[in-house]
Amino acid sequence: MKASKRELPEHLTDNVFSKCFVFRHPNLFRRKSVIFSYAHGRDYETIKLKAVTYAVKMNEVLGPIPHLSPEGRMSSRNTSGIVRVNPRRTRAPRNGLFYYSWNTKWKGCTQRGGVSWPCLAHTDDGAYVLAALTLELRTINRDRVIETYEKIKGTKKFKEVLRMRPKFPIEDFWPDNS
Repeated sequence: MKASKRELPEHLTDNVFSKCFVFRHPNLFRRKSVIFSYAHGRDYETIKLKAVTYAVKMNEVLGPIPHLSPEGRMSSRNTSGIVRVNPRRTRAPRNGLFYYSWNTKWKGCTQRGGVSWPCLAHTDDGAYVLAALTLELRTINRDRVIETYEKIKGTKKFKEVLRMRPKFPIEDFWPDNS
């Protein structure tokens, strides 16, 4: 791929077909375009200088573009209080009963569905903390996570993790997968 040498400032383009320079910055009025036309006999160099001056000034005033990646961003649908830690409700195929667990999944996790911690085996609070620790350690090694869990159990860090969990009725909390 060949490297291009850009002579215009960032967010400013030369639309040759329409004979105008267009400045479009994401932070400016929802990407509103500012047009500098050199059509109808206007001097190209004068308009270019005007557009470049405006673009440099506005880029300085508007600042950098915010990072738009959803990685690590809390959404309005998050019910756990920790990004990438989710409650899971599954129905056992054999007896039709529902089983609840806390699941965590991150970018680069080797297990396709993430790492799940059942509430039946670890209690609801324990499974939540185990999922949070799994995410923090970014490991699928359950023995390592349980070892860390045993070290922090009853400590200040354990209580801080539990404090992140929202407090509302369990019926509203678990997703309905009927």
